[in-house]
Amino acid sequence: MSFKILVLEDNLLLLETLEDFLSEQDCKVFLAKNINEALELCYKNRFDIYLLDVKLPDGNGFEFLNQLRQCDDNTPAIFITSLEDKGSIKEGFLTGGDDYIKKPFDLDELWLRIKAVLLRSKGLKNTILEIDSVYSIDVQRKILLENSKELVLNLKDFELLWLLVQERGKVVTLQMIEDRLWHANENPNHGSIRVYVNNLKKIFGKDSITNIRGIGYRFEYL
Repeated sequence: MSFKILVLEDNLLLLETLEDFLSEQDCKVFLAKNINEALELCYKNRFDIYLLDVKLPDGNGFEFLNQLRQCDDNTPAIFITSLEDKGSIKEGFLTGGDDYIKKPFDLDELWLRIKAVLLRSKGLKNTILEIDSVYSIDVQRKILLENSKELVLNLKDFELLWLLVQERGKVVTLQMIEDRLWHANENPNHGSIRVYVNNLKKIFGKDSITNIRGIGYRFEYL
C-alpha cells in the first residue's frame, strides 16, 4: 500500500536519502527543509504520517507538531533526531509524537516503525501480523505461529507479546502492562509479569526483551 509522507529535515543529504528510500517502498514523499515549508505542504495536502526533525533553522519539530495538534491535526508523527536525553524524548511524546528514532538510524528499522505506527493509527487491516520471516501473530485467534505452526502460549503471554510488538522499540511501562493484562477487579502482580517476559524470551531469545529497571520493558526483536 502506498503512503503519503511528509519529511521535515534540514539536512539535505538525509532528506534526499529518505526520499529515495521511501519512494522505493512505493510511498509518495513530500520534502520540507524548514517549518514554513512544512506548514504550506500541510495546508495543501493530507498526509498519512509525518517524519519530523527537531532542530530546524526556524524552530523545532516539537513546536511544529504541537501547533498541528492544537489545530486538531492527529496525523501520526515520528521524530527523527540526534537528541537522546530523556527530557527531549519525554517532550516529543508529550507534544503528540507517536514514536522517536535517534540518528543515525537504520532505514529498514525506520520503515518497520512507520508501518507499526500506521497499523496502530489506521486499525488492523489483517488478522495475521508478521513479526519476521519465522514468527507471526494471529490477532483474531490470539495465537503465536512459528512457520505457520501454532506455539503454546497462555493468554497473558499472548497479550503481553501483542502489546510489546505494537510498541516495538519503545518502552512499555509496567502500568501499560497491568492495564492490558488485568481487569479492573484483579490485582496486578509484578512477579507474574517477569514470568511472562521470561516465557517470551524462551521463544525469541534472552536479548529480545530489555528490562528498563523500575519502568517497564522494550521489545528488541527485529
